[in-house]
Amino acid sequence: MIDQDLLTDLQYALVEPPDGGQSWPSEVWTREEVIEAVNGGERGLLRQTHLLVTRLPIAVGVGVTSVALPVDWLATMSCAWITAAGTRTPLSPADSFEIDTADPTWTTVGSTPIVYLDSDRATLTIRLAPTPDVAGTLDLLYIAVPTPINGNGREFTVPDDYLSAVKYDALGWLLSKVGRLQDPARAAYCRQRQTLAVQAAEIVLGGWA
Repeated sequence: MIDQDLLTDLQYALVEPPDGGQSWPSEVWTREEVIEAVNGGERGLLRQTHLLVTRLPIAVGVGVTSVALPVDWLATMSCAWITAAGTRTPLSPADSFEIDTADPTWTTVGSTPIVYLDSDRATLTIRLAPTPDVAGTLDLLYIAVPTPINGNGREFTVPDDYLSAVKYDALGWLLSKVGRLQDPARAAYCRQRQTLAVQAAEIVLGGWA
């Protein structure tokens, strides 16, 4: 599906003349904020479900305290530390408080990393703890920011089977906007439909028991 098809669906739902999302005569919403609502819905779906995952090996030197994440990073799925000899150590997520409590010397005494920190770091950076005492590779599995739609016929990154989650996420946000057409009841319904679509995606990804 291209973006104009989904934008037309939104126009029907919001009682706007359907034209591929080019115009919004009610002036309750602008074309730009509708497109951003759709892009936000697609990013949210990927973050929630890990529907599409990108793998990136990152070389890390001895004593490195901050590792740059890729510019299209949206969320970390998992990490592993791989030594030159090929030994692989899965890394758990943590924050500074946790690692400070577990190992107060982690910033000064090098060792094999056992956790990664990205929730309280500078944007687009990740840190390993303890600080690595030998060079190795950070094997990063992450969710990449999807290519944003622009309303000019661009295809979605998310497969068509899951676009209902994007549609209802966008509708929930648009119907919550303070204005003369604000509709909390319909917005709540859209959020429920978005939740169901996310759950369906998680079932498909997880397989049938």
